[in-house]
Amino acid sequence: MNEIVLASPAKINLFLEIIRRRPDGFHEIESIMQLVDLCDEVRLRRRRGGIRLQVSGAELPEDRGNLAYRAAALALEAAGLSEGLEIRLVKRIPVAGGLGGGSSNAAAVLLGVGRLFGLRWPQATLRRLASRLGSDVPFFLGDGLAVARGRGEVLTPLPPWPPRWLVLANPGVAVSTAWAYGEASSKLTGWKGRVTLPTLTAGGPLDWPPVWAFNRLEEVVLPHRPELVALKGLLQEGGGMPVLMSGSGASVFAVVPDAGAARVLAARVRESGAFAAAVTTLPANPLVGAGPCGRKFRE
Repeated sequence: MNEIVLASPAKINLFLEIIRRRPDGFHEIESIMQLVDLCDEVRLRRRRGGIRLQVSGAELPEDRGNLAYRAAALALEAAGLSEGLEIRLVKRIPVAGGLGGGSSNAAAVLLGVGRLFGLRWPQATLRRLASRLGSDVPFFLGDGLAVARGRGEVLTPLPPWPPRWLVLANPGVAVSTAWAYGEASSKLTGWKGRVTLPTLTAGGPLDWPPVWAFNRLEEVVLPHRPELVALKGLLQEGGGMPVLMSGSGASVFAVVPDAGAARVLAARVRESGAFAAAVTTLPANPLVGAGPCGRKFRE
């Protein structure tokens, strides 16, 4: 095999609470993360030596400043390979939007290198490498829905829903994750009590629609981002319920009842000048061969 193409999906945080700041500088969190079928395309090809990265669809570094590049370097080094890798990355997931696009791309590269070079890495090895790249990367190696604890790398899979419709929206501004968590650190002692995770089922799935959805970082980010407040209001006026920021922003998602409502609301948001896409939740992860990403080559 000389080339492989992978669909690299986005995620949303249906729940995100910050527990404390850890001694290592990271934050202890509790989150529920869900894959959605808005996907980047990651194309990997063998080359004689070195790593070459080409990115289209977004202005991103094409060197070690890109997480996909670092994932390739780590994977080749871990495998003891002298061959190189060409990566062509087509971005459709908004950058710095709280949707995990960079982490998903890194996971795609790890998995792709394994398949391209016929490696038989156990899951534990993949997760160890993923954890070295970023807190969210291990999630993209597993199922479509999971509870994340620790700094995000301690995962407990949850029973999936059938595909459920959402609208993803982004106002075209970036929010620094490091800044958002830094701001949260200064407020931890002032927050009275913590929101606990929804009951994690006694064998059944979580309720849908997720009226229990929550994101602590909204308290940090929204006062500084009026564009996000306006975008949330537009989604709510259009019938979204609930409407929530994903991760540290700047993307938000709205739960809607069906495909028709999703397409109408997404079109309304695009008319305002913001990015919007009608998507569904993914019951399984296309990166691990468990199902296709319906939006792989759309838009």
